[in-house]
Amino acid sequence: MKFDALILKIASRCNLNCSYCFMYNLGDTTYKKQPKFMTVDTIDIILQKTKEYLIKYNKKKFTFIFHGGEPLLMKKQFFKTFIAKSNRLERELRNVAFHYSIQTNGVLLDKSWCELLGKLDINIGISIDGTKKAHDMYRLDHKGKGSYDRVGKGAKIVKRTLDYLDIACVINVNDAPEKVYTSFKKMKASMVNYIIPDYTHDNYPYAANENETPMADWLIRLFDIWINDPNRYKILMFNGLINGLIGISKSDDNESRVLVVETNGEIEAIDSLKACGHGFTKSNMNVKTHTFSDILYSPLGKLYFEDSTTKLPGKCLQCPVMNICRGGRLVHRFKKDNGFNNPSVYCEDMIKLISHIQHKMIQLFPNLYEGRAIEKMDYIEINNFLNNNSIKKVMPVYSKELENFGM
Repeated sequence: MKFDALILKIASRCNLNCSYCFMYNLGDTTYKKQPKFMTVDTIDIILQKTKEYLIKYNKKKFTFIFHGGEPLLMKKQFFKTFIAKSNRLERELRNVAFHYSIQTNGVLLDKSWCELLGKLDINIGISIDGTKKAHDMYRLDHKGKGSYDRVGKGAKIVKRTLDYLDIACVINVNDAPEKVYTSFKKMKASMVNYIIPDYTHDNYPYAANENETPMADWLIRLFDIWINDPNRYKILMFNGLINGLIGISKSDDNESRVLVVETNGEIEAIDSLKACGHGFTKSNMNVKTHTFSDILYSPLGKLYFEDSTTKLPGKCLQCPVMNICRGGRLVHRFKKDNGFNNPSVYCEDMIKLISHIQHKMIQLFPNLYEGRAIEKMDYIEINNFLNNNSIKKVMPVYSKELENFGM
């Protein structure tokens, strides 16, 4: 098992109604059958299963991520109870270190929440989609009102109280990257996780033809601003791509491996795959009746945890940047007609972005590449090669297995 974190869906409802949300607005309505909140009894079972998992796989670090819906709809006592119980487990296991984080839309953040979460050592991540214009375009409340001003107020309180500000930003290519970058600088962000929207081949809205790369063009402009700023904040995506390109580290994949537990204890591989359709992520497994590793007996769980970066479409296997891209996020490869037997909807975007970053690294750090016989990537040449008919016809022996996930 490759995961070192649990996403705990402690609240299955939200006080916002973001139009792009895979939980509520991309066709999956299974949340309606979920309890609104996770119970203390479910906590006890989760911690017991966590103990069994850590011992079986000899894990030394583990993270609990409080998520939703909106996790701050949960009462404060829930977090006190959870941390007290997990602290006891940590002392019992002795050689395991627990870490905690929470991802919130920020609307409910105030000084009392920040002080409590700080005291419990729960790192706060806030979802802010760039400028007020971009944020309020999609992140609305249930009355149709924008949430930027309320979230911004919460962000200021976090920065003032805890002296850091970690942000998750879903990219909106209609908002200028220069303005987005500057807006987060003004907030004094410590780190920003820029997130590529979770579109599939069935609902990808951007390019009118295969030669358009709006996501790459946006990210390249952002990268150039960021790399030339001596006082830059941390951007996870760029750090990961740079590390891969210069050989500092090599990850098995390009997205964190996490297991999801719903409010009623149901176990799922990853919640972003809800964008693939109603009930798509359901495994019919529950912490009350299954162990965490049982997820490997689910076809989707096995693909996500074991095969998603090795069982790639034929085009990916021929790609010169495969070891950096690793096929992209699984959700971006989905199409109802043939499941996951497709390159990412952002395939050309990623090739273009990776090529650009490689060129910049060679320019800035020539000594790292000296004597390594590494050529500059040519985005157009790579793209022409991958669009060759003979490449398109490459069909790995497991292609049918990937296609079986179609609906």
